[in-house]
Amino acid sequence: MDLNFLMPVQVMAGPDSVSRGSHLLREMGRRCLIVTGRSSAKACGALADVTAALDREGIVWDVFDKVGQNPLLSTCVEGGRAAAAFGADFLVGIGGGSPLDATKAIAAFATNDMEPMGIYEPRKVPPLPFALVGTTSGTGSEVTRYSVLTVDETGRKRSWGDRGSYARVAFGDARYTLSLNRSFTISTALDALAHAVEGYFNKTADPISDSFALLAMELLVPALRELKELPQQDFAPSLELRERLYAASIYGGLTINTTGTAFCHQMGYTLTEDHGVPHGQACAVFLPDYIRNGTLTCPEKAQRLFTRLNLFAGPFCQLVEDLLDARWPDYSPQQVEELLVRWQGSKNMEKTPGTFDAARQREVALRVLAHR
Repeated sequence: MDLNFLMPVQVMAGPDSVSRGSHLLREMGRRCLIVTGRSSAKACGALADVTAALDREGIVWDVFDKVGQNPLLSTCVEGGRAAAAFGADFLVGIGGGSPLDATKAIAAFATNDMEPMGIYEPRKVPPLPFALVGTTSGTGSEVTRYSVLTVDETGRKRSWGDRGSYARVAFGDARYTLSLNRSFTISTALDALAHAVEGYFNKTADPISDSFALLAMELLVPALRELKELPQQDFAPSLELRERLYAASIYGGLTINTTGTAFCHQMGYTLTEDHGVPHGQACAVFLPDYIRNGTLTCPEKAQRLFTRLNLFAGPFCQLVEDLLDARWPDYSPQQVEELLVRWQGSKNMEKTPGTFDAARQREVALRVLAHR
């Protein structure tokens, strides 16, 4: 048996989880910096629930609300300085993947006097402990060590993560996702699906990661079908559907915590960096090719998956394609060659089953990016 599993995050999910678990915050200290974006945490009610829980436990708090989409490394440095100046004992990150990923970095910058790129190097001082409160159903960042940041000088995404970048506790209340619009709901669900599929067909997969991936996909496939059928006007998924989507995102996060992602994410970063395509949509653009690659390179696993889903490769790919609405200018062959240079040395590419060398990368990129 080949297993490599670590999961130190305590997950407390369900209605009123923040209130019910407020004692877990008290255990982390008496001064807390809340890390979030400008408005989403307020709109969904998560910020009010967190501050009420902190007040009830007698914890002094302040808010750092400067995290934007695709968080900048410089913002995380600023957040770390704010945490240190406030004398924070711990952090609480509230939001989707961007604030949660930023919280992990801010925790490290708060305790280490280092240059921005130092986040990608080993550190001597442990980060501040932190809790995470998810408000979307996509990244699964609540339960992973990964943090994806945008390097200011290059505009490129770069991930990092170590044993110190796990949350102490993750709170999951699907009610916080009720305010998400159709576009954001579908994009984040596609991100969760990409995590599950990329982790399942992955060179580093093991039986535990496969179990989580299958659980995620069993929830996501019918949920995506339901989202597809809901009217664009008056879009209002039920709380029950929102709960399934949130659970699937956590299972997807548990999957990639073991396996990491593969070529969909690496290639998808390109569309986000160059053309602002939302992350989940950008990854899903490449998902049909990844499903087809997995079907060819891992036929026994593919058969097990399709039997569990009662869905074969063609209809599976079609479901994804029906939900895509990403737009970008066609890449020229020369631009594709430049991308190959950009992708050199990518661990994501190396985790793709089979031989996914420059020739195969070129083939997929030309088909997907240059000819639509």
